[in-house]
Amino acid sequence: IAPRHAWDTPRSPRSSTTSLKVVDVEDNAYASCSGAHALCVCTDWDEFRSLDFKRIYASMVKPAFVFDGRNLLDHEALRALGYVVYALGRPLDKFITEQLNE
Repeated sequence: IAPRHAWDTPRSPRSSTTSLKVVDVEDNAYASCSGAHALCVCTDWDEFRSLDFKRIYASMVKPAFVFDGRNLLDHEALRALGYVVYALGRPLDKFITEQLNE
């Protein structure tokens, strides 16, 4: 099983590095995304808007996916960086539709 990482807001009392049975909890978003295939945004906290997504992309396995469950992020800017973006209730990313048509 590939490692899974999670990161909560820095104000969370759980914001220290911890290992659970199936999830490693990191103390920051950058550590959490390093080596990951995807990142998933499930809350609409402002912290997620101000992350350095270019830095995150450089540390991820490619293709790098973003699942934006809150439609919080700038999807076109993320795509310009190279991410494959899936946003709930929005049209599928070109990368995904091309895979479906093969």
